Amino acid sequence: MSLLSVRNLNIFFKSPNGLIKVVSKLSFEIEEAEVFGLVGESGCGKSLTALSIMGILPQNSFAEGEIIFQGCNLLTLDKESIRRLRGKEIAMIFQEPMTSLNPVLTVGYQVAEVLTTHLGLSKKEAMANTIELFRAVKISSPELRIREYPHQMSGGMRQRVMIAIAIACNPSLLIADEPTTALDVTIQAQILELLQKLREEMKMAILLITHDLGIIAENASRVAIMYAGRLMELFTVEKLFQNPRHPYTIGLLDSLPKEKGIPLVPIPGFVPEPYNLPPGCKFSDRCRFAIPECREKEPELKPVADNNFNSSSPPPQEVIAKPSVHLVRCIRSGEIRWKFSR
Repeated sequence: MSLLSVRNLNIFFKSPNGLIKVVSKLSFEIEEAEVFGLVGESGCGKSLTALSIMGILPQNSFAEGEIIFQGCNLLTLDKESIRRLRGKEIAMIFQEPMTSLNPVLTVGYQVAEVLTTHLGLSKKEAMANTIELFRAVKISSPELRIREYPHQMSGGMRQRVMIAIAIACNPSLLIADEPTTALDVTIQAQILELLQKLREEMKMAILLITHDLGIIAENASRVAIMYAGRLMELFTVEKLFQNPRHPYTIGLLDSLPKEKGIPLVPIPGFVPEPYNLPPGCKFSDRCRFAIPECREKEPELKPVADNNFNSSSPPPQEVIAKPSVHLVRCIRSGEIRWKFSR
C-alpha cells in the first residue's frame, strides 16, 4: 500500500462571485521512502496541494476528495487529529524560511518546541536533542547557534533550521516546497544533498515541489507535471527526458538552457487565471500542437499506449498507483515525439 494516496482532489476558493476551482481531480501516489516530484509554473496549484495535505489551507478555501495517509483520509480528520499528525508524521519545509521562522524567538527554542509538543520531552531534553539535530543538518557550533535569532543567520542556515524542525520527529513524509528558493547555486546543491542523505538515513518519503526540472532529474524517481490545477503528465524521471508526451512537458524541457548557440524555445503566454480558463484543454491557448478539437473538450488523464492498459478511458486508482505507469492528458499524445538536444 502507498504511503500517501491523493484521489480526485479538488480545491476551491470562495469569492464574491461564487466558488473558484483552483485544483481539479488531482490524483497521485507516493511510495514509502520515495522522492516524488511535483513540477509546474507558479500559480499551477503545487503549493496549494501541499497545504491541503498538511491541513493548513487558507480560511477562504476548502478541499474535496481523498488524501489517504497510512490508511486514513486526512480530509475527514478534525483539527486536533490533523494537528497531532502535522509536524510528527507529515512535515513541511516552506519556500521562504525568513517568513516561516518566528523572528522574536531563538531558532533553538523553535526546534525544541516541536519536540516538547509532539514527543513530550522536557525543555532540557528537547534542547539537547535540538543540538544534535543542528549537527545532523550540518550547522556548525550548534551549542552557540541555538541561541541565535533568524535574522542573525544566512539564508542557507535558516533553511537548515527549517529542515531540523521538519525532521525533528522523524516523519514518514516530508514535503519540500521549493526548498532552495533564493539560495545561490552552491548552497542549493548542499541543501538537496542534505535532504537526500536524511531521506536515506530516516527512510522517509519526500514530496519535492519545484519548477526546476534539473532538480527533479537529479533527486526524484517519479514526477507529476501540473498546469492550471490539473495533472498533465505522470511518469518516471527516466521517461521525462526520454519520452515526454504532453506539449506542456515538452515546452518546459525546450525552455531549459542548452549549449552555446542553441536558442531557448520559451512557452508563449502565461498561466491562465483559474476564473478565466480556456475551453477544452487548459493548455490549448499556449500549445504549438493544438488543433480545433483541443478547444472543444478537456481531455482525460489516460495511460499512454505503451503501458499495456486500456487507454480509451480514465485510469482507475490502482493503475495510477503503479510506479512505472505513464499517464498523459492530451488527445495527440500518440503522435508527439521529442528528442533531447543539448
